[in-house]
Amino acid sequence: MAHEALISFKLLLQKMENDLGLSDLSDVETKVFLAISDLCNQFETAKTQAVLQHELVASIGRATIFRAIKKLEDRDKIAKSQDQYGAYSIADSAM
Repeated sequence: MAHEALISFKLLLQKMENDLGLSDLSDVETKVFLAISDLCNQFETAKTQAVLQHELVASIGRATIFRAIKKLEDRDKIAKSQDQYGAYSIADSAM
């Protein structure tokens, strides 16, 4: 019974990721994107230090997070802040 609920939840999550255009991202890229999105919801921009400390990416290495940030930038999912050094926002094309 619990397995069925978990399977249903995973399928729903997969559909939501598809709907949001996140299905082409790796697991790490998805976690970094969601961490940045969460921080942007709270503070308008996501500072790099806050991303590194976010609960979603706490178990991921620093270099891996920076590689994911670069890939997200290259894919126009996030954008560097024009006003703050080391800060990111969700790109308009990702919404």
